[in-house]
Amino acid sequence: MPQLVAKGLTLGDQFERELTIGDVCRVGRKPASGLAVGWDKQISREHFDVQCDGVVLKVTCLEAARNPIVVEGATVRSAVIVQGKKFVVGQTEFTFVGDPTEEAVSPEVAKASGEIDEHSFNREDLKGFEFRDAGQQIELLSELPAILDESVNDVDFAAKLVELLMQGIPVSDAVAVVQYELPNRLEDYDKTTTVDAFACLPENPVMMRVATRDDYEGRFRPSRRLVLSALTRQESIVHLWNGDLEEEGVDGPQFTVSDDLDWAFCTPILSDSTRGWVLYVSGITEGDIEEGDLGGDLRFAELMAHFIASIRHVRTLQETQTQLSSFFSPKVIESLTGEDAHMALVPQERDISVLFCDVRGFSKKSEQYKNDLHMLLSCVREALGVMANGILDSDGTIADFQGDAALGFWGWPVALDEGPVPACRAALEIQRVFIGDDKRGGLLDGFSVGLGVAHGNAIAGHIGTPKQAKVGVFGPVVNQGARLETMTKQYGVSICIDEQAAEFCKKFLKPEEGRLRKLAHVRPKGMDSIVVVTELVQPLGTAGTPTNEHIIGFEAAVQAVIAGEWPSAIEQLNALPDDGAKEFLINHMADFKNEAPADWDGAFSLAKK
Repeated sequence: MPQLVAKGLTLGDQFERELTIGDVCRVGRKPASGLAVGWDKQISREHFDVQCDGVVLKVTCLEAARNPIVVEGATVRSAVIVQGKKFVVGQTEFTFVGDPTEEAVSPEVAKASGEIDEHSFNREDLKGFEFRDAGQQIELLSELPAILDESVNDVDFAAKLVELLMQGIPVSDAVAVVQYELPNRLEDYDKTTTVDAFACLPENPVMMRVATRDDYEGRFRPSRRLVLSALTRQESIVHLWNGDLEEEGVDGPQFTVSDDLDWAFCTPILSDSTRGWVLYVSGITEGDIEEGDLGGDLRFAELMAHFIASIRHVRTLQETQTQLSSFFSPKVIESLTGEDAHMALVPQERDISVLFCDVRGFSKKSEQYKNDLHMLLSCVREALGVMANGILDSDGTIADFQGDAALGFWGWPVALDEGPVPACRAALEIQRVFIGDDKRGGLLDGFSVGLGVAHGNAIAGHIGTPKQAKVGVFGPVVNQGARLETMTKQYGVSICIDEQAAEFCKKFLKPEEGRLRKLAHVRPKGMDSIVVVTELVQPLGTAGTPTNEHIIGFEAAVQAVIAGEWPSAIEQLNALPDDGAKEFLINHMADFKNEAPADWDGAFSLAKK
C-alpha cells in the first residue's frame, strides 16, 4: 500500500500512514477525520488534502490554510508528488512512498528508470535536420492563412490544423491540437523540471482536436505531462518509449493507455495570441526509433507552429486595431500600437481636455417611436455616431457612452500643442451636424445636442479595478465638463466651455472655425469656486447665430453685470435680440430685484446643476 511519511523537528514527531488508493485524506493539526500532525503549530487545524493512485500523490491546500506547500524550494498551493519525493508544510517534511507493486508507471518514473527517453529541441537544434518532403510540406504551410480566414472560431481552426498535421507528417498515427488556459505563475518555474509545476496545469484543456489514421484502432490521449514540459521549456519535447506504457491523459488524473504508440512529440505555439497552444504528434514505428529519426517532422511542426504564431499575431493586431478604431483616432492608435504600447496605457497625469455630449429630445423621440423600438434604436445610434465621429475625426479618444451621451477626451496618449482647441472643433462639428439641413435622412429630426468642454490637470490611461478596467480619464476637469454641458440648458445655448478652453481658442481657433461669447461668472451648485462660462458659437453667417456686433454688445453687458452696474447691464441687454443667454442674465438679476447685493463678487450662485 502507498504511504505518507511525516517527520517534524523533534524526535518522536513523526508518523507513517497507509493511504487508500483513490480516497481523499484530510491532513491537519487536528482534523475532524484524517491524519493529525499535532506537533506543528504552523499547520492549520485542517490544512491540506492528499489523494493518490499508487504512483503519484496529489496535494491540495485548503482555502483557509495559511502556509503553502513547499516543493523543491518553490511555494505552491497544490502539487503532484511522485514516488520518493518530498514536500514541506510548516515545519514538517512529508515523503510519499508509492506502492512498489503498482503496475502503472508515470512518465517521470519511467524516464528515471530508462523506460522513457526524453529529448528537447530548440529552433537552432532543428536547423540541422532536413524536411521529410520539403516541397509538399512548404505547400501545406502556404495553406495556413486561408485556413485561418475560413475558420469561424478557434475550435474550427484547430480541427483544420490536425488534418494539415496528418498530411505533413505521414509517419504519424495520431495528432492533436491542444490549448490549455495557463496560469501566470507557470513561467516562474524552472524549465528543467515539471514535477511541482504540473499541478498548475488544469486537468482538462480549454480546447482539443484530435485526428487519427483510418487504420489506427487504438485509444489516443495526449500526455498532459509532455504538454506541460513543452510549455514550460518553450521548446519541442520528444518522448520515446517501448510500447504499452501508460501515460496520464488530458481527461483526468488517472493514467490511460495510448495502446502501442511508441513515440510522441509536442511543439508549443509561442505567441501571446496562442498562449497555451501546442501541436502534439504520436505514432508507431516498427523496430527501434531514435530522436534523430523524427528530426525532419519536428522541424516541420516547429515551422508550422512559427507560421501559426505569426499569422495569429498579425490577425490579432488587425482585430485589435479595428476595435480600437471605434474608440481612438488613427493618430492615437499609432501611439498605442508602437514599441512601447504597454507603457502608453499606464495612467499618467496630463493636461487633459474633456468633451461631454448629450442628446436632447429623446423623450419625444421615444413617444414618437414607442411602437417601433428598432427605429428608435436606429435614431439613437445615428446620434451617437455623430458624436463618435466628431471626437475621433479631431484625434480624440472616446472614454465612455452612457445611454444617449458620450465622453471624449484629448491630451493622452498624444499631447496636443493647441490644448483644448481640437475638443472645441469637435464640439462645433457635432453641433453643425445636429443643426444641419439634411438631418441624416430624418433620423436626427427632433434631436438637439448640449456640449461642455473643460481643460485642466487629470489622470488618463488604463483606469479601473483588477477585474474590470478601461481607458478613461479621472480628475476634477471631468466633473467640470459635465457641469458645463448641463449649463447649456440654463443658458439656452448648445456649447459651453471653461475659461482655459476659451483662452486657447483666442490663440488658435480661427474665426471661420468658430467664435466666442462670454456668458457669465457663476458658482455651480455645491462649489465655492467661480467658473467663467463662455459660449462657443458657429462661424459668422451660420443660421440662428448672433452677429459679431451682437456678441460685442452682449459681452459689454456681461462686464456690467460682473461689475455690479446692473441698471446699465439691463439697458444694454434690452437693446439685443432675445435668446437664452440674455434671458439667463435678466432672470438672475430679477431675483435680486435688479440691484447687485452688497456682497456681490460678480458671480451668480446656481441653484441647480
